[in-house]
Amino acid sequence: MKLFHSATVTKASMDASKLAQYLSPKSNRYQHILGVVRLMEDLLPSLQIPDNWKPHVIQACYLHDIGYSPKLNQYGFHPLDGAIFASKKGFVKPVVSAILFHSCAYEIAQMEKNQKRLSIYQAHLPLLDEHDRLLIDLVTYCDIHTSPTGEKISFQERVKEVIDRYGAHHPVSKMMVQNQKHYEVVVTRVNQLIRPKIT
Repeated sequence: MKLFHSATVTKASMDASKLAQYLSPKSNRYQHILGVVRLMEDLLPSLQIPDNWKPHVIQACYLHDIGYSPKLNQYGFHPLDGAIFASKKGFVKPVVSAILFHSCAYEIAQMEKNQKRLSIYQAHLPLLDEHDRLLIDLVTYCDIHTSPTGEKISFQERVKEVIDRYGAHHPVSKMMVQNQKHYEVVVTRVNQLIRPKIT
């Protein structure tokens, strides 16, 4: 399965109204996605990244959890199902990469040991470049700083919320704790991209 395209420009787009065709606006998932987008929009003016990359980041935020839609379920793994959708729609490689790899998706695929899913990740991992990895970091950063209902929260609050919601022994909670250092490294990298506010 080939998910990445060589095109650098796409006419495909995602916004709140289009998202509502796949996830109910009344659902927490929908509100979480909009919260991730809002946080990214707040960060963008301060981010030291190329201006032509910024629209890609917003699109990736809108799309990062679209794979939870029952309409798109193929592999039962939302980052992969969302990336397949985005690839078919013609989104550029950095956007598809951010959906596919955001929030330790590869590490989760390794942990779950589903060989079919894992083989897709292993085929695409070596193809990631600087642009892709930056978008993965940015989407992950906003994802782990947004509550299930779309409010901005700290990473520590997000970890506690996951454990409280699922229970300490649930695979999702275990994954969050096991990858905590990875998330902290991502937070550090993104914070280094944010220009200090002039007072």
